[in-house]
Amino acid sequence: MLYTWSVETERFEELARELAAQHPGLAAELAEVREAAEHLRDLAHAMLEVFKRAARAADAEYLTQLEVGSVEPDEKHVDCIQFRVARGRWEIVCVVKAKKTVTLVGPFRRGKPEKPCSDHPLRGEQVERALEDLLVHLIRVASE
Repeated sequence: MLYTWSVETERFEELARELAAQHPGLAAELAEVREAAEHLRDLAHAMLEVFKRAARAADAEYLTQLEVGSVEPDEKHVDCIQFRVARGRWEIVCVVKAKKTVTLVGPFRRGKPEKPCSDHPLRGEQVERALEDLLVHLIRVASE
């Protein structure tokens, strides 16, 4: 005998409307900041590609195990998106918030407290320089 579950859809439809009403305009805000997140992610990828080429040229392939994740919904907050950069258990997280700020987190070991954190404007030289500095720090601590 096949078990079937009767779902009362109205309850879930109402819940969706209720939660959406708590954040009017959030979808549009997230779409707007996604462009900035993708720019920062692409910048991180480009910086790491430069490092990897130089490491290979120095016969240090073992230093190239760095991964840049995709831009995705934040794991903790509905009003943010994020991407991660990792080498082994070490990682950083770039959290882009709908309120148009960026929080850079780490480097930290996966499974440990996610800190330190620093806040930056959504776009511009300040956040790009901070991301560059954080990537350098990640590479250093993860290569010890």
